[in-house]
Amino acid sequence: MDPALAGLAGAAGAALVEAMTTDVWATFRTRILQIIGRGARAADEGLVRELEESAGRLTRRPPPEQAMLEAEQARWTALLAVFLAEHAEASAELQEFVTRVRRSRADTRTGHVVQNVRADRNAFIAGRDQHISMAMEPLDDDGR
Repeated sequence: MDPALAGLAGAAGAALVEAMTTDVWATFRTRILQIIGRGARAADEGLVRELEESAGRLTRRPPPEQAMLEAEQARWTALLAVFLAEHAEASAELQEFVTRVRRSRADTRTGHVVQNVRADRNAFIAGRDQHISMAMEPLDDDGR
């Protein structure tokens, strides 16, 4: 198998398993069905069942165990590798699927928080990945 397609199968398997554990799984399920199903009705029914069984195993006890995630990812990577070997023309669509899943996950993991802190002497603030800018307010007559 072409190494690029094998890499894409691995990335798509990981993205698919990641998508199964999100709130937008129904949207991603529809998209992966369009890509893999290629319009074959009989194939769609079996694929729907396999996707739902996988998603069910992963969401039965949140958060899923790492071993379960890895097993599902390996399973879908193998299935997608076979699919890509037969349908290399679908690689652009599968790459777009991977990009969308990753973008949707990035959107839910990050956020912008503004925190205003007034501190007197000996104040201490700690955290991770902070960008701190200070705006000094003029002191009143009492030095506060």
